[in-house]
Amino acid sequence: MHPRRRPFRDLSLGFLIATALILVRAPAARGAVDPSYLSCSSTISCGVLQNASYPFWGLTRASYCGLPDFQVTCLDNTTPLLNISNQNFRVLQFNDTTKVMTVAREDYWNTICPTSFVNTTQEITSSFSYTSDTLPSNLTLYYGCGGFPNQTTIQITLPNCQFNCTINGTNVIGYFITKKVSDIANAAAFSSYFGGCNSSVVLPATQSAIEEIQSSPSNTTVVSAIDEGFGLQWTVDETCISCHASGGQCGRKNRSGEFLCYCQDKSYSSTCSGTSVVILEHCYDDFGPG
Repeated sequence: MHPRRRPFRDLSLGFLIATALILVRAPAARGAVDPSYLSCSSTISCGVLQNASYPFWGLTRASYCGLPDFQVTCLDNTTPLLNISNQNFRVLQFNDTTKVMTVAREDYWNTICPTSFVNTTQEITSSFSYTSDTLPSNLTLYYGCGGFPNQTTIQITLPNCQFNCTINGTNVIGYFITKKVSDIANAAAFSSYFGGCNSSVVLPATQSAIEEIQSSPSNTTVVSAIDEGFGLQWTVDETCISCHASGGQCGRKNRSGEFLCYCQDKSYSSTCSGTSVVILEHCYDDFGPG
């Protein structure tokens, strides 16, 4: 006599076994999330800079989560500093939606007498562009100059533009100008005199700040213009947008700088679709931070 079949009990038992297997496997799946994905999923928050992600990195975000000129540190837990080609800038305003921020030279903060004289890095334009209200080369400070020459053309062009600094115990005479040399009347005489100064530094400033210096030239208005900062804007390329749309986080390979899309399971060359293929160029290539 055959035993009586109980199809409903068999189905229920099968369902319970399948559910148990899923529950057993779930922790393993959760534990297998790519750590690079987790790092790049975090955001940077410091002062006015809030919830910054790719191409910015630093603090909780590893270097492979951003681009070289977008490293952020946090001064005194309140002031974000952006390092561009080894030069620090204070971030004064930040808008991730419009991709625009206002920055100021850290070494010139509240002073026109720094300990060293370095132009604003020219490499800034390789990763950023200046906003339309920024004049990148109209404000120049000259250091280590002699007394003001008795040349009427220069006196008329640059009235009340002398300042004094005490740097490393030495008194330094300086001048500031708010025009490009090529735009100054009698530029040859101007260049001849100021070419004798020990150092000069070109600083970006906004159009309104330059106009304020011209209307009221003084050390105070120059310091204010520098501390007001200038505008930079950046872009995020289509590859990153596609990566985000697929559920990934944008990043790069530290060795080569190639773009990588970090996904929960692993990294891909463009998106988390599973159809993108990362091609190994060398036997030692990897898909992570190395």
